[in-house]
Amino acid sequence: MRRRLVLPLVLLATAALAPGALAPGALAPAATAVEPGPRVERVALGEVPTARDATREVRTDRPFSMLGVRWSGAAPDEVAVRSRTDRGWRPWTPLEPATDRASEPLWTGDARTAQVRATRDGRDVTAELQLIALDPGPAPAARQAPAAGPGGRPPVVERAGWGADEKQTTWAGQATTTRAVAVHHTAGSNDYRCADSASVVRGLFHYHAVELGWGDIGYHALVDKCGTVFEGRRGGLDGDVIGGHALGFNHETFGVAMLGNLEQARPSPEMLDGVARISGWKLDRAGVPADGTVVLTGQGGSLHAAGARVTLPTIFGHRDVGRTLCPGRFGYAALGDIRARAAAAQHPPAQDPPAEEPPAEEDDAAQQAL
Repeated sequence: MRRRLVLPLVLLATAALAPGALAPGALAPAATAVEPGPRVERVALGEVPTARDATREVRTDRPFSMLGVRWSGAAPDEVAVRSRTDRGWRPWTPLEPATDRASEPLWTGDARTAQVRATRDGRDVTAELQLIALDPGPAPAARQAPAAGPGGRPPVVERAGWGADEKQTTWAGQATTTRAVAVHHTAGSNDYRCADSASVVRGLFHYHAVELGWGDIGYHALVDKCGTVFEGRRGGLDGDVIGGHALGFNHETFGVAMLGNLEQARPSPEMLDGVARISGWKLDRAGVPADGTVVLTGQGGSLHAAGARVTLPTIFGHRDVGRTLCPGRFGYAALGDIRARAAAAQHPPAQDPPAEEPPAEEDDAAQQAL
């Protein structure tokens, strides 16, 4: 059974995610691996000295802006990391599991030093972890493809627009149908600028495609706190392909991820609107009402057994089908708002036809001229 990686001592903020605002397998040996595009350093923490508080500190050779961890054996009960910037140490942040062998990544911004701690059954197991420090490299200036007219696809930053390295896309693709939308949060930091969103997506792409071995990013679409929508998995917008976002329920679902940790902060109205627009459009293409329900069959490995038939809203939260906090307490509480917005986008209110003007009265002079 997959355990939740939650650190009880972390205080959860309840501030809104204001757009653009800054918020306060076997392990490889310790080595630096330089890869085309993103730069990655992988450090076996068993080779790093332990401090008295059971933390292990790593200073990387080059700056990083995203962190993740892998482990051998059973998953730790708790994993948390923090990074140091020019302004000092950032708060400890718990990492949620992405798989049974690795955590979700955390966006840190520009940093060179990280600390990690992990426990299982109250015992320090940090030595079983490998730290992944990632610099996704500069992303191109994100440009949205325009909306495709009334009822068409909303504006989206396509893969080329955020700099997807298609040489790393090794997933061949598998067709499915779309009957529901699964909403996620990326469980990373809320401390990113909207100008950094394309780099965050680049980092997630590399982490999923290469570090987790999925061959592509798991989500079909991603939305930042300014409401910008990014294309995710190749072929997943205008087509219907299986994602890698909800174990046991990747078939027949479209995965949308909100960039940030919505266990700690409320989603902005712009973020909710972006999620609703892309979700409503995708479901509308499939003839599915955004405020309806659907029965999905579990494939196993999740909260529901293989073959279980589960009734869900057509826009549901990841935690409804998985052993996870995703999409966070504030993200989950916003699902009703997302459904209402998506349904409204599917069925915009009809506009009253313009009132007919009464016929102009002809004056006496005009009558006399006829």
